[in-house]
Amino acid sequence: ETGRILIRKSGTEPLIRVMGEGDDKAKVDAAVNLIVDAVTRTAGAA
Repeated sequence: ETGRILIRKSGTEPLIRVMGEGDDKAKVDAAVNLIVDAVTRTAGAA
């Protein structure tokens, strides 16, 4: 299984971008959703 996830701050908007790609769409979606949830919880705690 191969794939990658990129997390970066947007240069033009107040956003964190989470992008993923890989052989198994369900696994990529699950991983991206876990990261988005963690970032959202962390941002809410600030």
